[in-house]
Amino acid sequence: MTLFLFYAIVVVLGVLSMGFQMLASRLLSPHYGSTIVEWVWLISTFLAAFSTGSMLGGWISNVPVARRQRLQVATAAIGVAALAVTAFYSTPMLDWLELKFIPDVSQMNDQSAAGMNEALLVSCLGLFFVPVTALSSFGPQCVGWLAARGTPSGQASGVVYAVSTLGNIAGVMLTVFYLIPHYRVSHLMYGWLAVAALSLTALILLLRRPTPPSSQ
Repeated sequence: MTLFLFYAIVVVLGVLSMGFQMLASRLLSPHYGSTIVEWVWLISTFLAAFSTGSMLGGWISNVPVARRQRLQVATAAIGVAALAVTAFYSTPMLDWLELKFIPDVSQMNDQSAAGMNEALLVSCLGLFFVPVTALSSFGPQCVGWLAARGTPSGQASGVVYAVSTLGNIAGVMLTVFYLIPHYRVSHLMYGWLAVAALSLTALILLLRRPTPPSSQ
């Protein structure tokens, strides 16, 4: 039962991560259009967040237990808070950034193109980088949790990231083909926030469970 819950949470986190990228594109498109330039900044931001989160999670995995538990709570709280900012304030923030960097979209020139790149950079970093980094930081910690229960470290890494990737695929498909066509993006963001808070709370409680003596 514990392993089932563990893998279910890993899948949910995978759904949240890549599904969030699809929602992010819908948040940006009314302001910057749906262009390849937008996707370059969006994909680059998410990849940078995945990389940063993996390094952060690897470091957290190796600190003493008491400090690790505090860092897990802090990371989850920061991620949920950042996701709340995106859910509740993304529209006014994007409106302000659009006016600041691209005052006249109707007259596109080299200066306004540069302004769009700057606006996309600030938008992606400000709205998406922190929550995705926080979510990604739990991947290495999940690997460590599974390895501590007797699974060889290489196998634990492969299984966790394979299951997470299945969640990524499900997140893209579910978000694009069902959720976005049927629900407002703002409402979906509230759902993302609630699910992230619940799943991270459940994962932190699971990671705190003592290692069974037989697997030590």
